Amino acid sequence: MTRTMLRVIAVTVVIVSGFGQSVVDQTVALSAQEQPKQQEVFTPIDQLPPQEQLPAAPLLVGAYVFVLLTLFGYMFMMSRRMTVIQREVDRLDNDMKRSGRS
Repeated sequence: MTRTMLRVIAVTVVIVSGFGQSVVDQTVALSAQEQPKQQEVFTPIDQLPPQEQLPAAPLLVGAYVFVLLTLFGYMFMMSRRMTVIQREVDRLDNDMKRSGRS
């Protein structure tokens, strides 16, 4: 391994370990807080106050948009790479034909 790779691995380990410690600290802090009293009966969502309702449609649409944009971006990158590879194959084919190696 090169020194650069070792440095990248070391920095990644330091960042991940720091992130892990902050997650543990947050979990301990949240568990120390008083837990809200659970509801005893079922309440339909349309009867809940607005601050307790979670809008599902924007989250679902956002997830689909993210996945589709990621997919199209990946397909665009792959098509560009395939174009470059096809040009290189065509060039090599022409070079072989010119040199007489069919």
